[in-house]
Amino acid sequence: MIHKNSKYVQFGLEVRIDEMITSKISFPQLFKGNCFSIVIVNSGFLTIQANETIIHLYANELVVIPARTFGEILNASDHLQISLVSFSSTFIFKNSIKRPFVGYFEFFFIKIPAKVSLKRKDSALLIDLFKLLDSTRRSSDKHIFKNEVLLFSFNLLLYELAAIYSKYSRRIKIRHTRKEILVMQFFRILEINCKTQHAVKFYADSLFITTGHLTKTIKEVIEKTAKQCIEEAIVLEAKILLQNEDLTILHIMEELHFSNISFFSNFFKKYTSMSPTEYRLRLNFY
Repeated sequence: MIHKNSKYVQFGLEVRIDEMITSKISFPQLFKGNCFSIVIVNSGFLTIQANETIIHLYANELVVIPARTFGEILNASDHLQISLVSFSSTFIFKNSIKRPFVGYFEFFFIKIPAKVSLKRKDSALLIDLFKLLDSTRRSSDKHIFKNEVLLFSFNLLLYELAAIYSKYSRRIKIRHTRKEILVMQFFRILEINCKTQHAVKFYADSLFITTGHLTKTIKEVIEKTAKQCIEEAIVLEAKILLQNEDLTILHIMEELHFSNISFFSNFFKKYTSMSPTEYRLRLNFY
């Protein structure tokens, strides 16, 4: 087996494959402030402290370390090798095909990392996806579909990770705080209603809380406001609808409940730097 150290950092994404840790202070990237980290132990063992929790990791074990986790490496074997993908909250919001907090993506809310003991084939699959993501990130900027391939590679990793968490869920004891549960409920309601409901008040009323409490809670858990989440969800829906050439801009505007095309166009351009028509033309060009 050929071991390599692969690192590429840009726009909130970092990938390391078969990284050798020689001491407990040699790998501070394991805890990176506002980044999530997906860690798989390839060989050896690793003991970390994440917030107040001590976690022992052995070969073919995985852990997702939440953003804003205070931690350190307490112990590591002499021949420890890990594979790691780190990404910021901004990166996941900009590079998710659909809203990122759907279904089993709830593991992004947890404050205490949940360890999963993988079968060897599941561990190998995830590491292969790490390598695909790294290869895509390193590809030439002249590749006209680089951003698209990166998006699908990243989402493929997320969905496989979500499937693994679902598969092993009975063995994982995850306790969500009341605030985390509230945010998950918000995203479930947003998933269903974002096309037609654009006001924070609708979602607060649905949860029987004030708009101020909803916004404060979401800001605390994911560092975004409720309004930002709603608007990002609308933009993602618009992008999906614009891929269907049978739908006119007027039809999309009406489906997303905007009062007129000018308002819709300005809203879309605010987030994408392109009008809906320009975005569609770019899709057709590629």
